[in-house]
Amino acid sequence: MKIKLLRKILSLTLVFTIVLTSVASALTFTDISKHWAKDYIERVADYGIVQGYSNGTFKPDGNVTVLESLVMMSRLYKLDDDVKSQIIEQYKPILEGMDNTKYREWSFEYLSIIMALNVVSENGIRSMFEKNANGVIPITQPASKEEIAILLTKAMMLGDEAKNLKVYTLPFNDASLISTSARPYIYLMYENGILLGDTKKNINPKDNISRAVISTMLDRTYTYINNNDVKPDLSAYEQLTEIKGTVTQISLGSAESSIYVNTGASTSIIKVNENSKIYLNNELADISNIKLNMLITCYVNDERLAKKIELDSLTKTINGKISNVAFTPPAKITITDENGYNKTYDVSNNASIYLNGKTTELKNLLKDDLITALVKDGVISEIKSTSKTQVYNGEITNIDYLSYPVKITIKTDAGNSMTFEYSSSVIITRNLQESSFDQVRAGDDVILTAEYGKMIKLNFVAKEAELSGVIKEILIAPKSKIKIEDVDGYVKEYLVSSNVNINIGENVATIYDLRLGYKVNINTFGDEIVTLHAEEIQTVNNLNGKVIYINLDENLIMMQNIKSNGQKELVYLTVTNATKIFNTSGETKYMKDITEGKNIICTSLSESGKNVAVSILIQ
Repeated sequence: MKIKLLRKILSLTLVFTIVLTSVASALTFTDISKHWAKDYIERVADYGIVQGYSNGTFKPDGNVTVLESLVMMSRLYKLDDDVKSQIIEQYKPILEGMDNTKYREWSFEYLSIIMALNVVSENGIRSMFEKNANGVIPITQPASKEEIAILLTKAMMLGDEAKNLKVYTLPFNDASLISTSARPYIYLMYENGILLGDTKKNINPKDNISRAVISTMLDRTYTYINNNDVKPDLSAYEQLTEIKGTVTQISLGSAESSIYVNTGASTSIIKVNENSKIYLNNELADISNIKLNMLITCYVNDERLAKKIELDSLTKTINGKISNVAFTPPAKITITDENGYNKTYDVSNNASIYLNGKTTELKNLLKDDLITALVKDGVISEIKSTSKTQVYNGEITNIDYLSYPVKITIKTDAGNSMTFEYSSSVIITRNLQESSFDQVRAGDDVILTAEYGKMIKLNFVAKEAELSGVIKEILIAPKSKIKIEDVDGYVKEYLVSSNVNINIGENVATIYDLRLGYKVNINTFGDEIVTLHAEEIQTVNNLNGKVIYINLDENLIMMQNIKSNGQKELVYLTVTNATKIFNTSGETKYMKDITEGKNIICTSLSESGKNVAVSILIQ
């Protein structure tokens, strides 16, 4: 994968949030019922743009400082957390080094974004914090209308247009009072319907801007940005993916190292180099501080390179099974660990609890459920539990006969793809009646029961044939194809699944046994044939490979035959009383002596795809 810088922030949902020095408490305010800006204020409050005071008022005629206005504009776009984190990481140290920022650290996040958006440069922010000749810090003073016009124009990504504006006319009676440098910005604010002037057609550029007026401008700005799909360019920042889990392996290298992180669902390999920032319990650290089984959160780019790593050595991960749950306060849970030892932990009142990936309550956890708990100072802060027994409804999408053990993949009704290994201990039923694994086909509807993630029961419902016709063409290739003419004379080409189940008559067959002109019934999954039933015919084969399934009741063996080109194919063998079975010493053996996983050499007669074993050599 290549490093890709984001052209844009991921989410461009327009959300303003004004952060003032007072505390917000409500969207309905007690002092604006008769105010001219009531509708604007209520709208931007509803958007989350402005907030009121703790006593329920808004104080619409109060002034707004330069700092407060910058905070408002910094929330013009909702940034992804990873992009925001990179921006703050870049600019926070710069702000900490500026004069007169002490006790204003709360604003660093917002001012960092302002600089990243190019609303104000680093030097511009620095000068705003420097005391003037009167000992006043400009950023703490009330903002004027023309100051807001300049800043808001840049926040709307119109700064370059204002700089290049040469010919324009300001329609205000007091236009002469506007500073020369502010005039193109105010013109664009007027042209785009943001700043319109008062009833006397005056702009009053030097007046302090009130909370009501800025609410009006913000409401109009929100509409402008939404209608014009304005997107800031934050291409200097990467989209990062959060990967959280425990460290299972560390591979150190001279230029680049690798960390293996178990996320619970899978293991991710994370690259680490000298530019990766590593923190241990919120303190700067290095790769030597990363230890096995330590909790880790990695923020990685598209190349799986960690830009930032957070380590937690204070919280431990406990894996095991639930032995007992006490719901009455203080809640407790007893866990049997992997070594069979029981230990009881307190459960925090604020603990996050999940069962089978969904949020739940402690009372829903049962004895013998699997559990992974995060514990700090003997108190559990998070529980992820998996039910001992789970039932999945869905459809079989693939049966990989060429792997061992054989793997079955289903797509659940919830849309999840899950793969399970088949073993001879799995109970197979068809329509809840006893059946066998060789009858299972891709495309069948299933109810699959698993215990601790292992399949223990499989009930399938075989689908009726979707289409009947005659084979007109067969192409055997890495991706085989068959053309079939239906009853209406229409010919269509189908891909053949690598795990297709083919029967000729009552006998299991392969694509090599099919012939032109055969009448067939097929089932498809997507564009691929997954089952094909043809009429019966007759041919001798030398087979060599591994046994993957034995049905003693049906005298049937499923084996992975290794063809002359080294490729594997699935072959069904029928064993009769005439079949000679022996070992490499020449001793006579019986079908019960053949076990799954054994290699055999077989000579068979193939009659319309039914391989009847003549002799079997157990290796």
